Amino acid sequence: MPKEKETIYRVARTRDELEEAFSLVYKEYAGRGYIPKHYKSTLRLSLHNAVPSTVTFVALQDNRVIATVTLIPDSVLGLPMDSIFKEEVDVLRKGGLKVAEVSQLSLDGDLFPKNWFSLFNFNKLAFVFKLFKLVLDYSFYTAGLNELCIAINPSHQYLYKFISFKQMGGLKHYGSVNKAPAIAFKCDLTKAKEKLKNRKGLYKMFFGGKTLSESLEKKYTLTNGDLEYFFMKKSDIFEKASPEQLMYIKSCYPHLSLKGDNAEHEH
Repeated sequence: MPKEKETIYRVARTRDELEEAFSLVYKEYAGRGYIPKHYKSTLRLSLHNAVPSTVTFVALQDNRVIATVTLIPDSVLGLPMDSIFKEEVDVLRKGGLKVAEVSQLSLDGDLFPKNWFSLFNFNKLAFVFKLFKLVLDYSFYTAGLNELCIAINPSHQYLYKFISFKQMGGLKHYGSVNKAPAIAFKCDLTKAKEKLKNRKGLYKMFFGGKTLSESLEKKYTLTNGDLEYFFMKKSDIFEKASPEQLMYIKSCYPHLSLKGDNAEHEH
């Protein structure tokens, strides 16, 4: 079991770690039937992963990614969940809130059995909560966010209610995960601490101390070569993006070549 080895929780710091994380998400999503037949990659990522403010967190054992989650702050591209929950997220935006989506949460199914998530087994839940601790501290102290959003399968809703997420909107079907059912949840970061005060275990986990700054630092910055590799060579994401979307990505990376023949391949 994971607790038998040292587990390191931090931001992804290399291209290899990002690729391992994207590969893990693909493997776990495919195992749950979330990958559409037309999807042309063995990595699970989206155009939002190219935005510089997006940050991927990893749990490492023996230098191998065994769990991951990605935080996607709002940008010109919006959020992935806007595809079906834009009306709900727009309510937060119109309120002047800085929002972000928690996405691509995956744990290695070879290490964790399918029934691993249990509200009655806190020792096991603590593993994924440590990932969320990174997300919370990065969101609050580094990104200055007000609200976290997430689109989840209804079967996982009790976990998020347990940690003070609140449902917004009704049941819908998510095209990007093969039309699986989905509901949207939000977490007000300014109120989360107060809401968990009566749950001593969770309060200590999330607010008993701040994550070591070194775990949130040295986030890997994508190079032109990385963009070519992930979004042109390993997937068709740039090919399918609209001209407006590509223009925004180009504005984030002024020296980026989108043709694929001039982009330098860096590690």
